[in-house]
Amino acid sequence: MKNHGETALTETHLTTELINTSRATSAPDFCAAVREIILIASSSRGGSSVFSEILRHSRELLHFKGEINPFLVLAGLTFPHSGRADDSLDAADAGPQNAGKLARLTKEMALDVGIGGDMDLNEDLNLSRFMHDLHWRLSVQWPEIAIDQGFLFERIRATLAELCRDHGWSRGGFADPQLFHVLLLKKLRSEYPAINPYYYDLRPDLIERFCPETERNYDCPSSCIIEEPPFIPIVPRQTADREMATNMPLILKTPSNVYRLPFLKKVFPNARFRILHLVRNPADSINGLVDGWLYHGFFSHQIKKGLNIKGYSDRFPVWGKKWWKYDLPPGWEEFVDQPLEFVCGHQWNSAHRQILTCQEENRDDYLRVRFEDVIGPVEIRRRVFAGIIDWLGIEGREIMTAATVDDLPPIMTTTTLPPRQRRWFKKIAIIRPVLTDPKLGIRSIARELGYSLNEELKG
Repeated sequence: MKNHGETALTETHLTTELINTSRATSAPDFCAAVREIILIASSSRGGSSVFSEILRHSRELLHFKGEINPFLVLAGLTFPHSGRADDSLDAADAGPQNAGKLARLTKEMALDVGIGGDMDLNEDLNLSRFMHDLHWRLSVQWPEIAIDQGFLFERIRATLAELCRDHGWSRGGFADPQLFHVLLLKKLRSEYPAINPYYYDLRPDLIERFCPETERNYDCPSSCIIEEPPFIPIVPRQTADREMATNMPLILKTPSNVYRLPFLKKVFPNARFRILHLVRNPADSINGLVDGWLYHGFFSHQIKKGLNIKGYSDRFPVWGKKWWKYDLPPGWEEFVDQPLEFVCGHQWNSAHRQILTCQEENRDDYLRVRFEDVIGPVEIRRRVFAGIIDWLGIEGREIMTAATVDDLPPIMTTTTLPPRQRRWFKKIAIIRPVLTDPKLGIRSIARELGYSLNEELKG
């Protein structure tokens, strides 16, 4: 007998198949057409969301609207449906025994990939594509709610009209994704009150202003997670054709991909893989992971045997005993009854150890970037991104403009503050033992990545 999560997943497979028939036409043989992959390799809470959002401004790079995980979930290629004990996938998982799953994965990726830049929503085709993309996205965000397509499309048109009438938008433009999504979700809640804008990566002040009746909910939004919250507010994008797939690098940024490199190389058989290793001080990353585990989001895997993580499972007994957050690294089973900060230390350490091991074995084209420089003073950012643009081999004007604004916006964060360093100071008492634990071995990996941790380890 299937559990509730498995039933929801099956029903969502059927729902999204119907939606896909109306979405934008995808590039034929998309995966075979791709010639270059830029894998942004990092740990969770390593800054990949902020970094990728800067790159997303470029019209010279291909991106998915979000992360690759929802496509893998729908294809049955994530734990536990993959048959793997964690987030890892290897070359054997791209074999003929998974032909049906791989076809589904390829289709989902091809329908979602596109380039940045403005689109004129006055054009019927552009508006239709955006509305169908939103229907698909909402369906994977809320898989237990059957959102009527006609109702949604009416509310999308009404929201765009309201933005032109009351908020100064030009017809056909898309000036503010945050405001659009808050107003659209407000309209959807009249029919589907379970849709809660607090599960989105949206500014709380906008939610409080336009959806004041909404209560914050810290439980998991669905019994089946396809897209992990906080959900993304997508924007209209031009869908990639075969020529774009062949001539433009494709950016992959999901942290769990560090455990899937052999699999991805089989899925994209003609692509050259280049690794952009985004590193961050382990104290900052582990601090961010702890905050995220305690936040109303980042649910990823339901653990049937249960969790007993001190500082998490005991703090949130309703869902903290069954929902794992962020990536599921090899060896996670040994940490189901450990303190939360040690779980987070294992997640950081496993990801970077895997990246370094893969690089030693494969010798892919490799660039290491410090997240501290990505969010540093403007002059440092300008120098760092000039080097990244040169490494990517693109002109990069849009990237440089986005990277050198005075204040980088918060993306996928647990706070409304812009990204900054040294937040870990407030948790130094619990983080210092993690950094020095000999079993985790964080100090050796940190040194290899260029972090001495001298200040972090002072008594």
